[in-house]
Amino acid sequence: MRVLICLLLCNALLIGCSSHYRSSQQRVFIAEQVSFELISQVPFSNGLNLTQSATATYQKQSHDLIFQTEIQRGQLAMVGLTPTGTRLFTIILQGGEINAHGLSAMVDKIKPQYLLADLQLSLWPIQQVQQAIKGGQARQVSTSKRVIQRNGETVISVEYSQQPAFHGIIHFTHHERGYSLHIEPLSVDIADTEQATENDNNEP
Repeated sequence: MRVLICLLLCNALLIGCSSHYRSSQQRVFIAEQVSFELISQVPFSNGLNLTQSATATYQKQSHDLIFQTEIQRGQLAMVGLTPTGTRLFTIILQGGEINAHGLSAMVDKIKPQYLLADLQLSLWPIQQVQQAIKGGQARQVSTSKRVIQRNGETVISVEYSQQPAFHGIIHFTHHERGYSLHIEPLSVDIADTEQATENDNNEP
């Protein structure tokens, strides 16, 4: 996602000013002629808190980021941090509205919908992902891989080291836009283990 790459490349340009973003736009073009409607339903009824390290690679350049994600009934929140712990942005999806705030060099340049879309494409149940896609198809190839295809061509692939997916390493590759994300868990706190087991990635 070009938006995430821009976000990471802005790290060297950070200034102290803050900015705020608000939008009710839920439709994201995840590839040419393929759209994704952000999913309001969360798959963990009692909540899930994740802290993950992410390395984004684009045109042979890599950048590191920490994500803190809180998934609760009716709300999805994501915080982006530098590896040293400086908060860069906060994104909240609730009630059909997206709110983001943080350092202006970040918030003014990103479209938070794209960050949320990559998260949901990776972790939400495959049936929900497929229902949210138009112009393409989501397929669970195996318990360790899912793909997003357009006319039989894979434009996005997501690989998992284990299940539930959020407990292991996730490798997200956008073949059309030429970027990849290598995500590793730092901490996982889930209250509803049974619900997570039923929903994690589903069987192909």
